[in-house]
Amino acid sequence: MNKKIAIIIFILLLYPINSQAFNNGKVGFKVSYNNKDLISQEVASVFVLPGTTVDLNIYRPQKNNDYVVESKEINMIKVDDFEWQIRVPKEPGNYRFTITNNITKESIRLNIFVLEPFSNLSKGYLNDFRIGNYPFGLISNDENYDLPKGFVKVTPENEDTYLTPHFQLKQFICRQQGTYPKYIVLQELLLNKLEYLLFEINQKGFNVETFHIISGYRTPYYNQYLGNGNLSRHIFGDAADIIIDVYPKDGYMDDLNSDGKINYKDADILYDLVERVYKRREYGEFVGGLGLYKRTSKHSPFIHIDTRGYKVRW
Repeated sequence: MNKKIAIIIFILLLYPINSQAFNNGKVGFKVSYNNKDLISQEVASVFVLPGTTVDLNIYRPQKNNDYVVESKEINMIKVDDFEWQIRVPKEPGNYRFTITNNITKESIRLNIFVLEPFSNLSKGYLNDFRIGNYPFGLISNDENYDLPKGFVKVTPENEDTYLTPHFQLKQFICRQQGTYPKYIVLQELLLNKLEYLLFEINQKGFNVETFHIISGYRTPYYNQYLGNGNLSRHIFGDAADIIIDVYPKDGYMDDLNSDGKINYKDADILYDLVERVYKRREYGEFVGGLGLYKRTSKHSPFIHIDTRGYKVRW
């Protein structure tokens, strides 16, 4: 039997498809965020600095549709029937509101995370949480090494927040020791890429509600503690080390090829599935790194993804 066909059969046996198709969380309308990014998921998140203004527009609205924006936590101005202006609070935190199509009853729940400004970082600390030092200055014309504009404040009260339909804030917290509040850097583009890949994985026969993220954000301090270089994509908030961990949920990659072993061959199946989508035109905004890591005594086999802006493999 052809090896690839055999692997697909193993996947289908191990991950039977639900009677209900995977819900990608898409809604039937789109919202333009600051006249550039489009939001079309039932849950979305944006990261902004205190005191700024966010413009929201219904993208290509139908005249017979009626939209309502509601929030108990944040002030807004209705510019017209399809446009709102949000005045962002000065206090860092998570502020929520919903945009509802009154005809279809579909809605988008949008989290606005007001960041702790990067300028508040003092001697490598932010409110007693150790961040470390970021590299300054342009290092590469090809890769984005801009300093973060700010940090997401993570508390016990908000860490369970869904940032997108399938990923929660707590999945991206740095693994270093420390008390709350904790702080992370996170890019919207990485969240969108993870949602895209999760949908594709399910389309290939897996039944996976989310990826297990072994490592999301890393502070420069923790990244150096691990012995990594000072330019890891993880410190810029656009990288994640991921596995499929469903049967059982134990923090290790599942036996995807059903050979009774958990090793790089399982991670390679996930790597190959991700690699295939790079050929698609709509995937252009997600181009970045893709790496395969073997199992060690300290961690499961896994793959690394990021959105550095150009293709690189290892």
